[in-house]
Amino acid sequence: MTTPARTKAVAPVTPAEKTAARDAACADSDVIIRRYQAHEPVSRIAADYHVTPNWLALRLVEWGVPRRHRHEAHALRRPAGHVFRGRTRRRSTAEVRAAQAQFTNDRADVTARYLAGTSITSLAREYQVSPVWITERLDDWGVPRRRRPAPEPPLQP
Repeated sequence: MTTPARTKAVAPVTPAEKTAARDAACADSDVIIRRYQAHEPVSRIAADYHVTPNWLALRLVEWGVPRRHRHEAHALRRPAGHVFRGRTRRRSTAEVRAAQAQFTNDRADVTARYLAGTSITSLAREYQVSPVWITERLDDWGVPRRRRPAPEPPLQP
């Protein structure tokens, strides 16, 4: 049985379409050069003009544009902290301690739930504390730790 995604065939690009896309990119060389010098990735520019990144990179060399080094591309990437900044508010120390105190106050319930099969990760999400901190508390309380479940064996054909 085929999936719906595989039933839709993508029409191959004809040589005439490829030539037209390349001619349009060459005609717009000034715009392409400005975008490249503004540190836009070659792959994004090439996608906008429906040409391959390798073809466009060779045209940039032909047009006399100095190529960026590979390490510059990594320098232009936003760090993960920047990407996620602003999505969640950092909690104050008092808020973290209050969450930890709530977990400690619910010691009997937490212990019973853990022994019944609730994972440390789900407890950490519920109480908004670190899984490592919960592990340390369970060890301090003398709660026997479970081992990770064994991976399921691969399916035999």
